Amino acid sequence: MGLLSCLALFSFWSIANAEEQKASSLSPESSTEYSPEHHAFQNDKLAPAAVQRFAEQQAVTLGTANAEANWKNADLDFYPLGPGTHSWLVQAAFEGKPIGYMIITATEQGQMMLSEYGQGEQSPYNNELLGQALDRQHVNLEALLAVGGELHLGYALPLLAYWKVEQPSQPALYIDATNGDVLPSEFLNLLEADSKQISASITDLSTTPSLSVDPFYLRPVFNPADNLLWITAKPVAADRAQDVIQHGENQGIVFSAGDRNIVYGGPLPVSGYQLWHTDQEAESILYVALGGKSSIQRFIPLSTLQQDGHFYLLNP
Repeated sequence: MGLLSCLALFSFWSIANAEEQKASSLSPESSTEYSPEHHAFQNDKLAPAAVQRFAEQQAVTLGTANAEANWKNADLDFYPLGPGTHSWLVQAAFEGKPIGYMIITATEQGQMMLSEYGQGEQSPYNNELLGQALDRQHVNLEALLAVGGELHLGYALPLLAYWKVEQPSQPALYIDATNGDVLPSEFLNLLEADSKQISASITDLSTTPSLSVDPFYLRPVFNPADNLLWITAKPVAADRAQDVIQHGENQGIVFSAGDRNIVYGGPLPVSGYQLWHTDQEAESILYVALGGKSSIQRFIPLSTLQQDGHFYLLNP
């Protein structure tokens, strides 16, 4: 699995960061020409068919709100995320240019959910930041792989995207994929030890109810460190969070996971939202956009964020 993950990773670098690779030495040049057959074979190896169908449905839905982004016609590439490999990074590209990403996660009941997504060329797994982090730790990636080391993409709800660098005869190194910070290994070791394999079969969602999304609404971005008054405020009540996010146009809003911010890249500004609808549910699903100033913008379900953090008003 380690070799497969590294091969997928090298492919991911070349597709998702084509412009960056012109000046980067992290990714070797590919000697394999692209073909639809090869593309399909690769995806079959890296994600179950049901996961691929689910991702395709989400991509079509995203395309209903922004036809110019070409989500409906995008090529989707899949990369398994640990621990337990019950999440997948889906990199979307149109005519060779990255247009967005999704992270699909399977629950313990075998259901699938869209854990997060983003628009544009950025991805939560930034290979440039990885290279800088490895340089600071005096780790040479090519030399590491040559002696049996491994590199994996990891993911943990609600926000943690990370690299796991396994070094022979040394403790694993964990790096936040979104900012390049080294993460506390004790926490990550416990997180991976507690992670359970999905025991139920992944449900084939070929009959998933039809979905639609509203155009995304963007808010002005800011740095929560520039005004720390929110730290002294009480968090927004859970039952008021959606209303504040949607209708507090004149209020800056911060998401914070408290003492767990170190592993979630927070605190982060709320920079927008997007509403999802189904034909079988009366209530809509709110995806909250976080980041966008000094970090990438990531759309996360409000219900996921509230499991591990709170929202604060910038000027209480």
